[in-house]
Amino acid sequence: MKLPRNLDSTRIHSSDKSVSGYNLAMPHSYEEVQQFARALPEAQRIRLANSLWESTQDETGDAEIAAAWEPEIARRVEQIKAGTAVTCSLAEIETDLRAITGQ
Repeated sequence: MKLPRNLDSTRIHSSDKSVSGYNLAMPHSYEEVQQFARALPEAQRIRLANSLWESTQDETGDAEIAAAWEPEIARRVEQIKAGTAVTCSLAEIETDLRAITGQ
C-alpha cells in the first residue's frame, strides 16, 4: 500500500526544534494514524501496540496492585501445598469456556 505523502514517516521538518531538534511529520487524525500503523510490517505493529499499551499503564498503580495480590497468591500456594485447594483440569476449563461462549 502506498502511503499518502503526509504519512511518510521519513520526512523531517527542522522548523520546530521542540523534540530533539526535529519534528517528524505526524498525521493529525485517528484514521490517518491507524492507516499508517496498519501499513507497518507485522513486527513493527507489534512493537507499536506494546509501546502504546505500556504508555497507558501507571507504574505506581501496577506496583500497588501487585503488592495487594501478594497475600492472595501466598494463600493460594499454601492451599495447593496443603492439598486443600479446589482445582480443575484444563479440559474442565475448556468445557466451561465453550459453554459460556457458545463455541
